[in-house]
Amino acid sequence: MPNIKPFRALLPHPKLASKIVVHLENLTIENAKIIRNQSENSFVHLLIPKIEHYYLQGSKQELAFKKIAENLEDFIQQKVLIQDHQPSLYIYQIKHFNITQTGIWTATSIDDYLNNTVKKHELTRIERERGLIEYLQQTGIDANPVLITYLAKEEINQIIEIKTNLKPDLSFTYEDEEHQLWKIENIEEVNKIVQLFKEMDSTYLADGHHRAAAACTYGIERRKLNLKHKGTEEYNFFSSVYMSTDQLRIFEFHRVIKDLGRLSPQNFLKLVSSKFAIQEIKNEDLKPKYEHQFGLYLAGKSYLLTTKLEFINLESIVENLDVSILENLILKPILNILDARTDDRISFAGGLTPVKDLLKTINNHEQSAVFFLYPTSIVDLMKVADLGETMPPKSTWFEPKFLVGLVTHLID
Repeated sequence: MPNIKPFRALLPHPKLASKIVVHLENLTIENAKIIRNQSENSFVHLLIPKIEHYYLQGSKQELAFKKIAENLEDFIQQKVLIQDHQPSLYIYQIKHFNITQTGIWTATSIDDYLNNTVKKHELTRIERERGLIEYLQQTGIDANPVLITYLAKEEINQIIEIKTNLKPDLSFTYEDEEHQLWKIENIEEVNKIVQLFKEMDSTYLADGHHRAAAACTYGIERRKLNLKHKGTEEYNFFSSVYMSTDQLRIFEFHRVIKDLGRLSPQNFLKLVSSKFAIQEIKNEDLKPKYEHQFGLYLAGKSYLLTTKLEFINLESIVENLDVSILENLILKPILNILDARTDDRISFAGGLTPVKDLLKTINNHEQSAVFFLYPTSIVDLMKVADLGETMPPKSTWFEPKFLVGLVTHLID
């Protein structure tokens, strides 16, 4: 029984939207500096602000949060960001990669995360959560939503279809993406959607485990400190976009290996051949077309690895995942990469990364090998979550990735 609610979002000024929003993926300090100089209205000023010379006391982090607070106040006063007058739900639609994806942008109760109404499939790392918690605590800005999925519900589909046939309240193009937003302000319509979500048996956290965990940790701390806590305060909720499973696109994460340890390519392949059938292929065929197959680029050659049947564990959904097979049969026993979360000999590349770019890192001797994986299915993800189990790190890459600054939830 998911517990969602409308909220008074901060939205970008319609004429400035494309200059305000930003993608967080691959945003570096260097890129942030460039964006800040190019656009005085960019949301980057609320993420990585420029510290003015007249700030003389305090740590750099303290000064950054102080500057973010000032920038937020300026953005609101100058109507760069405009807060809705009343709580609303939002139909959100993005068109990219020649497809259209649509969902409902709302606020989700932290209790749904805590009691597993929103089911999880990933472990989180405390060190990654700390920075997110600190940002929420110091700024009150919840601007990067969690992606949650559910089995399609006809009544919700009908509401979305009716709304998206109307003129959007916000429409703009950012890079190669078209973004549109429709507000749902009518109380009866809002209550109808809230009730439809309450009738769901389960929802699944697709992307944003660390953001959700950080919001929950922060919310719990706020509850302890508020002697008049009611449960309706904004710190009890986090920004989220719900998309049905048929709206999502799920990609793989490829594994990039820094070195083979003390193994030569020939010895490595010999060890791999005991558990995989190996076939030399063309570079353009490196992305496998079926599960339990892996593309391997090593020493200037491309191979297709097909897992031998006796090494496929059909009794365990987690062990049967390709990410687990690669980890259990090659990474750990052969390459001695025991923890992919912390070992600096392995890195990850999202499935949208061009194959030629990955091969270039090998040919330039920056890395030793790349394993190309077949995408994990949404069905397998839900099975893992239903069992209360977790996947290995970097098992899934979901699209869409959301723009920061498009719909901002203020916690305070």
